[in-house]
Amino acid sequence: MSPETCQEVPVWEPADLRRHLTEESEFFVRPAATYRAYADAKGRGDFGDSPQTQSLRIAAETGARLYGALAEWAEWATTVPPANF
Repeated sequence: MSPETCQEVPVWEPADLRRHLTEESEFFVRPAATYRAYADAKGRGDFGDSPQTQSLRIAAETGARLYGALAEWAEWATTVPPANF
């Protein structure tokens, strides 16, 4: 790739990056908690015990784990360079 085709990538100041990552973590915590509540309710049988409910329980668990992992990653990223300079 020639220098003429490269675009400059903006670099975040560490404080701005930490703030952004903290906001990102907080953003993902909310849907993770919602999915967790549904998964737990379905696991307890609050919505019955049909094959459809069991399938939805798996889907809700997927959402809880996916959003939870994204929240944990963003929280972790605030502890390593360049965010922790």
